[in-house]
Amino acid sequence: MQHIINFLIKYRNLLLYLVLFSISIIFTVQSHSYHRNTFIHSTGNVTGSILNLRQEFYAYLDLDKQNDYLSKENARLRMRLLAAGDTLLGRPATMMFADSLPFTVVPARVIKNSYDKLDNFITIDIGADQDISSDMGVITSNGIVGIVDITSARFSRVISVLNSEISLNAQIKGTSTIGSLTWDGTDPYTMSLIDVPRLAQVVPGDTIITGKQSTTFPPDIEIGVIKDAVLIDNGSRYKIDVRLFNNMTDLGYVYVIKNRDADALQIIDTLSTNE
Repeated sequence: MQHIINFLIKYRNLLLYLVLFSISIIFTVQSHSYHRNTFIHSTGNVTGSILNLRQEFYAYLDLDKQNDYLSKENARLRMRLLAAGDTLLGRPATMMFADSLPFTVVPARVIKNSYDKLDNFITIDIGADQDISSDMGVITSNGIVGIVDITSARFSRVISVLNSEISLNAQIKGTSTIGSLTWDGTDPYTMSLIDVPRLAQVVPGDTIITGKQSTTFPPDIEIGVIKDAVLIDNGSRYKIDVRLFNNMTDLGYVYVIKNRDADALQIIDTLSTNE
């Protein structure tokens, strides 16, 4: 208590000045409309700035939640584009659209991605707990990413399209020409479409899409654009360089494609093989 009394005695002149100054400011603001409006405007700006900074801070802390929401919203939009039957979004399906295509979409986050090796793999943060299994396709809004290889309860390994062991069914958009999409281990932005017959119409700038024969990917997903084409094997077929729409070196969120008819198709294929 004595310290407080000593402080008040020591700074009594300054404290008296501040009290009188504050009283004069209050009287001035209350008695003059111009000063009152200016004061209110100034304090409003300060308060607004503080609230804005607080909102930006909260928004920064909420980024993960917002990203998760956006990934689910994108999945819903992707389902509409695929005209698919339902969407899991990491849990049992409740949203129904049309049944014209037997595919469901599950959003996931990439937690590991390699693209500088001959055989590259991607790790995503969903697995058997979300009914993810091997041979399911993986895409982004820009194109295909790969095929699920191995799953655990919470994670899955995806064979990247940048893998020399992978070969995907693809076709030239607007035609019935199909081929096999492969990677030679050099440029992570370019793949090759091979086994394209010499009589096919191959035009640089044309789009390459997923084929209708694939049970892994829905048809007509855009993959890339024809960059160049050369005849090989004595001119009997083309080797086409395809510039990918997907930037495989920068993957954040992806979507796992589930074919609800995959088991039935596998049974049919097994019966056909046994015969």
